[in-house]
Amino acid sequence: MCYTSIRFGDRVEGRPKMMDKRWAQAPACREQLVLFQERLDEVVAPEHPIRAVDQCLNLVDWSAWERRYAGRRGQPPIHPRLMAGCILYGLMRGIRSSRDLEDATRERVDFIWFLERRTIDHSTFAAFRKEFGAELKDLNRQMGRLVCERHGETLLALVLDGTRIRANSDRHGARTAAGLQRLVAACVEALDAKLAALAEADRKAAERASEADAETRVREQEDIAALEAQMEKLQEALAVAQARDAVRREHNGKDAPPVRVPVSDPDAQVVPNKDGGYAPNYTPVIGVDPVSRALVYGEVLEGSDESAAVLPAVAAAEAMGGAPLKQVLADANFATGANLEHLEGRGTPPYMPAGTALEAGSCAIRPDPTQPLSPEQCQRLPKHGKHFATTAFVYDAAKDCYYCPMGRPLSPVRSGHDRNGVAYTNYACPGSAGCPRAAQCVRKKAPCRTVRRDQYQELREQVGRRMATEAGRAIYARRAPLVEGVFAEIKHVMGIRQFLLRGLENVRTEWEWICTAINLKRLLALFGKSPIHEPRPKAPLIPAQSLRGRPVLCRLKRIFSHLLHSLALQINHGLRSSTKNLLTSENSVVYILAA
Repeated sequence: MCYTSIRFGDRVEGRPKMMDKRWAQAPACREQLVLFQERLDEVVAPEHPIRAVDQCLNLVDWSAWERRYAGRRGQPPIHPRLMAGCILYGLMRGIRSSRDLEDATRERVDFIWFLERRTIDHSTFAAFRKEFGAELKDLNRQMGRLVCERHGETLLALVLDGTRIRANSDRHGARTAAGLQRLVAACVEALDAKLAALAEADRKAAERASEADAETRVREQEDIAALEAQMEKLQEALAVAQARDAVRREHNGKDAPPVRVPVSDPDAQVVPNKDGGYAPNYTPVIGVDPVSRALVYGEVLEGSDESAAVLPAVAAAEAMGGAPLKQVLADANFATGANLEHLEGRGTPPYMPAGTALEAGSCAIRPDPTQPLSPEQCQRLPKHGKHFATTAFVYDAAKDCYYCPMGRPLSPVRSGHDRNGVAYTNYACPGSAGCPRAAQCVRKKAPCRTVRRDQYQELREQVGRRMATEAGRAIYARRAPLVEGVFAEIKHVMGIRQFLLRGLENVRTEWEWICTAINLKRLLALFGKSPIHEPRPKAPLIPAQSLRGRPVLCRLKRIFSHLLHSLALQINHGLRSSTKNLLTSENSVVYILAA
């Protein structure tokens, strides 16, 4: 470290005279010549994460990616291991967009080291991240399998959960089918006007050729192309809105409110946000192995029904582990009757809140259900709004009836099938007349209270009894820290709260990149504890005293380096008369040669 002395004036901005100060100088000035250039490998520290990333990417098979390249024509492509490594490492570092990745390849030392000074354009990143969907899924499975293999007995259980991530669309741009029809009509009218103006411009150009008429014709053609593109987007959104309206009317009746569809991304759905409000969102679902914390399943659903991911997630986990699962943990959104029936039928016990009074520890469960509950107990019963929930009623299988909180029986009155073909039976009480809890039980316009029991209720009660045990509560308590921690890592640590791409297929590919980055982080954590090999140490500097017996060229390099360093110090110190100092340097040169 070298220093310089700076003497300030007698008075600076009204302050008294200051003493001499010495300020630290840079170890290497920008204009200073360097005889021995530093290697690129020495710029990155031995313990830097990019080195472990490079090692981990060498453990997977890239042959499927390589087959997608011709490799014989044009400029040689950059290997997909480097392209994918930049995207994955960028996700880990909070660098997501293609332009930020391009800047990182030119400015960040870790990216420069990984690419060995290759530079990649943002358009190359943008095209690459969307082209390798199937290969990316296989890469994610390979990394997940590597993580699981290093933890021993894994993939015996699966933890499922879903979340919502904003689509790349504004909620104010969502329109109903009627609104889209009006916009399409206005677009058609504007397009007809532009076509008429273009025909008029062509007629004038035929009569007299002028530069102004040619420019007008070009502008009209550009406006027509923009209107055609806009009308195509509106018609696509209109088709999606009409299809979703038909599904909603089928389930909720003809008076169901219309669906609002985002014009810029019609595949997204306007649903409640996790942090409040409504906006276009996608619903991604993940499956986590509780032992290794590896992501064994990750998918973006077409709608917002998270229960549709249970069977594909179980199949993916068993395909990776090669053995049937022993447990499936999820929240109540996944506990549909069909899922419970499938899991119980295949011998995989589900641990999911099934919405029964058993798991909730409700006071409705009592030895004699014909006995009424006290007013204090009625106040603690679960409620749906202002009225008792269905879990406040106890079913007696021997008598095939329900008992209300006042001990009155509800007998079966009607059976049928719902819209999904599920069989059900309705149970009704004798009537609300004379019941002291009628205001808390029966709605205003209803003559009596009814409870529906479908064909899956027995399975729900079986799962509820399992969840009510001490072992069941301990198993289910592991769910939230495991899977919610992954979502916290994605949203808070990696900063991913909105997708960059549009369209369901592109969003699924982007989510696959995110899941692969999480598995890569799990792999790096393992190698941080037991690295593949020790980092290569830096080459030691050779002192002048150890040059005895070395070749003459090596001695000359050392001599010239010493001279250049002495000259640079003299210039930095502002020494104008350097004869005496150069003589000292020459003496040291003679000493080195004599040694």
